[in-house]
Amino acid sequence: MSIRGSLLAKPYLSLLYAGAAMAVWLLAWLHAYVGPVDHSRLSYSSYLTDKHGELLHVLLADDERLRIRTELQDVDGHYLSLLLAYEDQRFWAHHGVDWLAMSRAIWQLLSTGRIVSGGSTLTMQAVRLMEPKPRTVWNKLDQMRKAIALERQYSKPQVLQRYLSLAPFGSNIEGVNAASLRWFNKWPAELTPAEAALLVALPQAPESRRPDRHPQRATKARNQVLQRALTKGIIDSEYLHTANLSPVPHRPWPLAKYAMHLAWSKRLQGVEYQATSIDTDIQNRLSDIVQRHPLPPGLNLAVLVAESQTGKIIAYIGSQDYFNFANHGAIDYTQAVRSPGSTLKPFIYGLAQANGDIHFNTLIKDSVTDIQGYQPLNLSKRFVGEVTISEALQRSLNTPAVKVLDRYGPDKFKGKLASAGIALRNGKGLPMALGGAGTSLADLVSLYTALGNDGKVMPLTTELHAQQQATKTLTKHSAQQLNWILSNNAGQQGKLHGAQQLQAVAYKTGTGPGGSDALALANNGKYTIGIWVGSPDGGAVANNTGLRSAVPIMHKVMDQLPKGRLAVKAIGKPPTALATFNPQPAKLKIHYPVHNSELQMRKQHMRLHLDLAGATYPIWATINGQTMHQLKSANQSLLLPTKGAYSIQLVDSQHQSGKVNFYLK
Repeated sequence: MSIRGSLLAKPYLSLLYAGAAMAVWLLAWLHAYVGPVDHSRLSYSSYLTDKHGELLHVLLADDERLRIRTELQDVDGHYLSLLLAYEDQRFWAHHGVDWLAMSRAIWQLLSTGRIVSGGSTLTMQAVRLMEPKPRTVWNKLDQMRKAIALERQYSKPQVLQRYLSLAPFGSNIEGVNAASLRWFNKWPAELTPAEAALLVALPQAPESRRPDRHPQRATKARNQVLQRALTKGIIDSEYLHTANLSPVPHRPWPLAKYAMHLAWSKRLQGVEYQATSIDTDIQNRLSDIVQRHPLPPGLNLAVLVAESQTGKIIAYIGSQDYFNFANHGAIDYTQAVRSPGSTLKPFIYGLAQANGDIHFNTLIKDSVTDIQGYQPLNLSKRFVGEVTISEALQRSLNTPAVKVLDRYGPDKFKGKLASAGIALRNGKGLPMALGGAGTSLADLVSLYTALGNDGKVMPLTTELHAQQQATKTLTKHSAQQLNWILSNNAGQQGKLHGAQQLQAVAYKTGTGPGGSDALALANNGKYTIGIWVGSPDGGAVANNTGLRSAVPIMHKVMDQLPKGRLAVKAIGKPPTALATFNPQPAKLKIHYPVHNSELQMRKQHMRLHLDLAGATYPIWATINGQTMHQLKSANQSLLLPTKGAYSIQLVDSQHQSGKVNFYLK
């Protein structure tokens, strides 16, 4: 080489060395750790599915985007194959940046003066979706750097999941789940290859390819994806021909919004997704009944339906119209604390019967009553005289319920309900019998599951796969007899209840103070339903009673439900000791066993001989509120089969009563 040629070569060598140094620095900079990619701006739509897995309700993300988180298992294999074939063929091999594709894209840009193919990987696109920035060379380099960092931070499936959740599909739609539901009204696992191909093509130009606005562009882009799929052997030529003839959707499908109050309740609890027990068909039919039902101005209503044996809610309607803000429609009245009216009376009588205080055919006087200054009145302001407990419940008479609650013990009653998860708030004492303590419609429905569940109260849930633990509250015997009382009624003058024509239903009404609340609680053996009609502010409403306002809705709701089988048991004659209700019975003196003592079981069971002073036989003994035994003489004993705690309630023929607790070890 000549001296002149050597001198000319030096600048080129200098440029080559500088270029190589720049490339080394760029690679080092790109691979330098930059920390996690910021995606704090992102929030996701919350949504619910029904008992069949269909979309029940979806709420937009905080930024008003329909952005539903999408996992790999949510999408069909066809979609993933098409996506990788079209967008990022070496996704599983590269480390965030596909240098071969990037080099090809740069060469094509330099040689043609325009963009022929993109070099962005799915990882780079995920970074751009998490951190949107203007398209500049510097931001592109930063995107590459963060893509490399992202793949160090997450696995390949996790990176792909972020793209699937954030990819744009036109309008406010983001993520494959949202796009599939909005454009095809199905989950992505159910997409055909032609439908999947459209969703692969849309994110490249989500607005200019929107199928509802630009169907020709959308069709062309989809067909290009399908052609690539044919080249890669994902589909055959016959399918390509058929798919190319398929029309693209001409409009987005409306969002499912069938349970607004439940959806917002879960959203406020931080639940992004829940598979619920709601039956959408029943939910929609009952919502239609509720929305069409004429209500006087200023009233609202709520409906709740649950399976008696599981506590799973199948219909949840929090108000007549969520969007009627003038009538406070956004309030969830199934959860609001309101007066239960007379709806607690069946459980006052049922618990007292199991405790040996009454029999359902005990005669009791409905008359002027004064218990330490408390003087209850009936709704009619009249008294009917002597009636059985059953008839007092059917007529919803007030003074008998107060007398029996006084005998059983208000604090004991409140505690018994609390142990089953039923809270009575803002009230105590005897007024609780007539609605003088607040509770929610949801708690009342939970309580009334006992009538369809052999006396066991089921906590309510909307979670499809939840396993609930029941609480034994009534005896099976008491629950079945209460069902007989509340269903076996011809609806004579002055009575509140009537026999259903389509199926046997046990139900009880309730009316809050001044008509502020009107309730109907019902059970057909399979389902428990609750109806509330009332004033949002708790103000008095003339003529708003359970019978007048809630029962007509209850009939319509019950007719929409599958038939159940109500377990009933006819009521026989009461024992002599419980033939009539004595407001102030004398106390039996129990010498043995000693109250709160411990007894020793010496065999596999124990014969307990009672030592009573002044008792008149026969005596009726109720053991642990479950079983009643008659002792005809002092020589007879009670059989105690197992160790444990015992509570025995005693009533003799002169209505003297007593109770003793002890532990058998």
